[in-house]
Amino acid sequence: MSAIGIGETPKYLFSVLIYALILFPNVAEGQGGLLDELEEDVPCTAELIAEVSAFQPGLPFEVGVWVKPIPGWHGYWHSPRDGGDPPEVFWNLPDGWKISEPLFPAPERMVEPGGLIAYGYKKPFMLLFTATPPQESAEKEVKQVFLEANVTWQVCKTTCIYGESAVKLPLKSAAIAEVNPESRKSLRGWQRSVPMKKAPKGFIIEQEWVPEEGKGAIAGRWTIRWARKGNDYRPAIPVRWQVYPHALVAGLLDEAAPERWNPDPKVHNGVLSGNQVTFIVRDVGQGFHPGLLGATMVPNPGKAKGPVSGYPAFECRGEKPAERTGSD
Repeated sequence: MSAIGIGETPKYLFSVLIYALILFPNVAEGQGGLLDELEEDVPCTAELIAEVSAFQPGLPFEVGVWVKPIPGWHGYWHSPRDGGDPPEVFWNLPDGWKISEPLFPAPERMVEPGGLIAYGYKKPFMLLFTATPPQESAEKEVKQVFLEANVTWQVCKTTCIYGESAVKLPLKSAAIAEVNPESRKSLRGWQRSVPMKKAPKGFIIEQEWVPEEGKGAIAGRWTIRWARKGNDYRPAIPVRWQVYPHALVAGLLDEAAPERWNPDPKVHNGVLSGNQVTFIVRDVGQGFHPGLLGATMVPNPGKAKGPVSGYPAFECRGEKPAERTGSD
C-alpha cells in the first residue's frame, strides 16, 4: 500500500492571534472561549488518497482530498451562504498530468453565532477528483511520481481560522494499474454523497424564471418543481427535501423552504405529488441571465439511516435564454 502524506498546518496564524491579544488586552477580556480555542490542537488537517497504488499510463483514476476538522469545528461547501470559505486545492502535478475540478459531497445546513446560516460539514469530508496520467512519460524510465498539492481551508467553532496543509502521495507506474482496496472503498463511499449533475432517472423537473416587473433581468423569482414519477408514497420513510442555493458571483439568492406541489393531472398523468421551491433573486446587475442560477436538492429521510433508494441528491441549473438569430 502506498504511503499517504498528511500536511502540517503552519502555526503562524495562531502566533499572530495570540500576539494581538497580548498587545490589546482589552479585546482579550471576556474572550475566554477564543483563548481556549487557540490552545486546542491544529483544528484541521488534510490527507491525499488515490484508488490505485500503481497507475497505468493514460488510464484515469480517482483521487480524494480529505479535509479533517477536529471535533467541534466545521468546514464549508462550495457555496457556503452567509459566512466561511470553501477549501481549495492547488495542485503541483508531474509533467503531462491532468486533474479535474473538485466534486463536493452534499452539505448540511448550520446556524452559526449571530444567526448566520452556513452550508458545510460538521465532520471530516472529502473532495473528489479524477487524475489522468499521460500516455507516456517524458522520461520512460520513471518508475514513481509524486502527486502534490497545497490545501487551503477555513474552519470555524465560535471563531474562524484559516490554514494551509501540504499533501503528497507517491505512486508507482505499472503496465497494469494496481488497486488500493481501502482507498477505493472510501472514495466510492464518498462518491455516493456527491449530488448528481442532472435530474435522476424517474424524476420530472420544471422551472420558471419570472423577472421582477420594471427591473428587467436584474431581479426576479426562480421556481423549481420536481417529483418522482408514478405512485411512490412511502409512509414508513417520509422523505423531506433541503434545498441549497448556489452562490452567485454578483447578487443575492435568498434561502427558501420547499413546499408541496400538486401537479396538474392533465399535464403529468400519474404523478400524485411533488415539491416546489421559489427563490427571490436580487441585485444581480447587468449581464445576469437565469442560466447562472443553481441549486442542490438533498433528500432527508428523517430518522432513517443512510440514503433512501430512488431519492438521490441532485443539482438543478437555471435555463439559459434562447439565442437570437439574425432574422429575429
